[in-house]
Amino acid sequence: MTKKAEQLKEEIICTLKSGGAPYAGIADLTKAENGMNLHVEPRLKRFERAVSFIIPFPRSVIEELLEGPTHTYLHYYRAVNTLIDDLSIRLCALIEGHGFEAFPVPSSQRTGKHRLDSIFPHRIAAFLAGMGWIGKSGCLVNPTFGPRVRLGTVLTTAPLVPDEPLEVRCGECTRCAEACPAQAIKGRLFAPDIPLTERLAPERCDSYQNEVRDRFGKRVCGLCLAACPYGKPHSAAGNGQ
Repeated sequence: MTKKAEQLKEEIICTLKSGGAPYAGIADLTKAENGMNLHVEPRLKRFERAVSFIIPFPRSVIEELLEGPTHTYLHYYRAVNTLIDDLSIRLCALIEGHGFEAFPVPSSQRTGKHRLDSIFPHRIAAFLAGMGWIGKSGCLVNPTFGPRVRLGTVLTTAPLVPDEPLEVRCGECTRCAEACPAQAIKGRLFAPDIPLTERLAPERCDSYQNEVRDRFGKRVCGLCLAACPYGKPHSAAGNGQ
């Protein structure tokens, strides 16, 4: 890595940590070429690196979802997404100021009424950047916070040295699948080149959240997040890895 790129990486990590993102890393997107072809819009495939970062979600707020959807969760879901987008914009300005191209991936965005994916998969970038592994629920699982995190991604042409992915630690655990009221989780371990539909039934998740909206007023679930033993509140039974 050139001295310029090394300095940039240090500035990126410092900016994110000072902004409230305790974990950040660099993904080498060329290591998941098949996954990129499956999940990424063609215009974004020119980027070979991604800055990935996480914002932890309040654990106690996630734990309340075991009793049903809450407006508190919805409030902080929007608040965390706003923070992620703010940090992404700041990172773009920093990277572009060093003479490289950057693209901020929106924190939460569907690409249409009938498509349940986004323009770029945050989870693959986070996995490649060593932020955690992708569990059977399809969520990124961080060793400290479990799946109780929101992800941010900034794509870039900067030649940053990438971090290394973590090994999957789900083992035989199926708590997320057992907790899913829509039975949308198929229990298959993640690999970047496996289509989403072979691991999950996203249309079931989508349909269930529409049902929740009819009775609660908003689309919300999160039971797979609350059920995961990684990152559970210390006072909760079954905490532990």
